[in-house]
Amino acid sequence: MAGGQSIPGAQREGQTSALIRIVIPQGAGVVLRNVAAVLARQISERCDAKVALAGDAPVTVELAVEPGIGAEGFHVTDGPKSTVRIVGNDEPGVLYGVGKFLRTSLYGRRGFTPGTWRGTSVPKCPFRAIYLATHFNNFYEAAPAEELKHYVEELALWGYNTILIHFPTWQFDSLSDAEAQKWLGRFKALFAHAKRHGLRVGLLQAPNQGYKTPPADLRGVKVPGHRRGNFGVNLCASKPEAKELLIRMYDELLDEFKDVGLDYFQLWPYDEGGCACEQCRPWGARGFVGISRELAGLARAKFNGCKIVLSTWGFENENDANPDGEWVGLANALDEDKSWADYIMADGHDDYFPKYVLEKGVPGDLPLVNFPEISMFGMTPWGGYGANPTPAHFQMLWDRIKHQAAGGAPYSEGIYEDLNKAICAQFYWSPGRQAEDTVKEYLAYEFSPDGAEDLLEVVRIFERNHRRNRISADATRAFDIVKSVETKLTEQVRRSWRWRIFYLRALVDKEMYEREGELQGEALREAFQELTRIYHAENSHSMPIKPPQVE
Repeated sequence: MAGGQSIPGAQREGQTSALIRIVIPQGAGVVLRNVAAVLARQISERCDAKVALAGDAPVTVELAVEPGIGAEGFHVTDGPKSTVRIVGNDEPGVLYGVGKFLRTSLYGRRGFTPGTWRGTSVPKCPFRAIYLATHFNNFYEAAPAEELKHYVEELALWGYNTILIHFPTWQFDSLSDAEAQKWLGRFKALFAHAKRHGLRVGLLQAPNQGYKTPPADLRGVKVPGHRRGNFGVNLCASKPEAKELLIRMYDELLDEFKDVGLDYFQLWPYDEGGCACEQCRPWGARGFVGISRELAGLARAKFNGCKIVLSTWGFENENDANPDGEWVGLANALDEDKSWADYIMADGHDDYFPKYVLEKGVPGDLPLVNFPEISMFGMTPWGGYGANPTPAHFQMLWDRIKHQAAGGAPYSEGIYEDLNKAICAQFYWSPGRQAEDTVKEYLAYEFSPDGAEDLLEVVRIFERNHRRNRISADATRAFDIVKSVETKLTEQVRRSWRWRIFYLRALVDKEMYEREGELQGEALREAFQELTRIYHAENSHSMPIKPPQVE
């Protein structure tokens, strides 16, 4: 449930304070202490208010845990003497309650005004993950570690409870490769940070994907289809030597995470992954099932309570003579034994969702989670033009499955789709919530309540102009709105990366419209250079991530 209320007009009439006290229970654990630190950082970064953990203050925010609300749910209530109580069913519930409180508060030049939203909210979907693609030297690989950790905290405030990443074996010679060890150090530290804030963590791996120099005689056969990529590192899981090598490889990789602990292990069929030899095909129904079952058992033996997510991405391929073959085969295999899997993940590209699931249900009657592609569709380079919000698109996709979904994990290549992440997080929290409601809450929180309605119109224009060959005259109106709203923003907002990628998207679209799509001129050059700095994309792969270059 997601009840609650806000007193009309009260936000503007509430008590604005330059000093806020945060109170946590005596003997509070590490998660609750970190949640208090997140609350303090968010307030102090968004306005000139100071935060204290002791002494007197005009406004007090009390954090507490009181079981009985519902898993990861929270209450926000009034306490005595200008106190707001944020009470979680558990420690993660306090974190999500803090997120709601922050989003409904005001940040002004005179200080902080506590939000007036009061009520109870409990998430509907248990699996609320975000998949951070860790490759091509994108933001997640290139950003300073502290910046990335803070970003994970901010995603959690919207309701995400799990961070998923992929160890890109195809980038490394072996686990002892210096670059592999550097990668592991960075992302094990990120996982530990997430755990200290009450989040879960997991790995997403293609089970027959090897390192970048696999033995030639053990390699698999490429599966046809342009969305079933192959770097030449996939092994044939039907060959005993290859299977033994894969199990040994993943045994060593999983051991790297023993100190942190894994809550999820997700097995992925394609791109990378797959083998089309006689013994493995159709991959999703034969070779993939066999090696996934082996690795699922390995993960569960190492991590108590680890849940297995079985992906079906890339089933129903355009080149398949029998597009339902993998689905039918997987369903038959799970009908015989589904004890080794906990979730089925299904999704597609653009506006496509697998028709097998829509028409015939989920194989094994397992809980369904989706994998919305929030980063790549409709733009190349992805994110190269600034913010890419498309709420109507994601509303359409979600409406197909919201009645049966247990959550999902959006695919993210960087921070430019931050608004899309918020939309998906709130779908998972409350499946009936409309995307535009989340957009308005985001715009009011991140920018200004006074400008939220005007900026909502800008988001609608962004979506209409999403395809780079369809930018229309309303791009000029969007830029005019953004320029007008900017004059009313606080200095903190105007400097923030979220405002800059929003502003720059409006500027880029206007310039591209006026130049009939040509990437020319100093304004575009400077905009792309600034986006490159924000994304830390100076050394990233030019096709998917780095903004365009202006001659």
